[in-house]
Amino acid sequence: MANDAHEASASNVAAPADRLLGRAQAAQLLGVSKSTVRRMEGEQLKPVVGPRNVRMFHEEQIRSLVVTRRAEFGSAQPSGELAADAFELFDAGVHPVDVVKKLRVEPAMIESLHQRWTAWRGMLVLSSLGALQLHEMLFDDGSAPQAKTEFELLALAQTWIVETSIRHCEQCRSESAAFCRRCARTWGLGAAKRELVTKRATRL
Repeated sequence: MANDAHEASASNVAAPADRLLGRAQAAQLLGVSKSTVRRMEGEQLKPVVGPRNVRMFHEEQIRSLVVTRRAEFGSAQPSGELAADAFELFDAGVHPVDVVKKLRVEPAMIESLHQRWTAWRGMLVLSSLGALQLHEMLFDDGSAPQAKTEFELLALAQTWIVETSIRHCEQCRSESAAFCRRCARTWGLGAAKRELVTKRATRL
């Protein structure tokens, strides 16, 4: 029993013939975070326990797993592991382009995962081009600076609604005005005539 325990401990500590990698090195090679590597231990990864209980990994095993993951990521549907890795990077503020570079998967798959992530997070992602086009729609004369944040964009939209939109009265700015000038003039003349007729009828 003692010999068996000693042999098992020695097999854990002894370095294999191929190179051993630390958790950070393994994570970098796999394109994931160290916490993801930690979750993979015991199932996809078989760590070697070194001095001071430090987990090490066979480089050959890591590279083999890289090939397996890339083949898996090339399938039509992303795996749960890929989704978890991508979501973790999105939560950390990593741009989808950089996620593709880091995980080395098809851009369409990362785009799909990013759309799912934003929907589940209750977010609306507006590209810089989309923000510029919206700004030009609201202020085509360049009278307002381009919004760079969500709050600036909302403030510009509020300014447009209250101060610029033709749907509000140019005088009071409090009531809606959906007439063009010609129709407003026609409607005003008609209203004046009706009011005059009403006054005359009242006098009679």
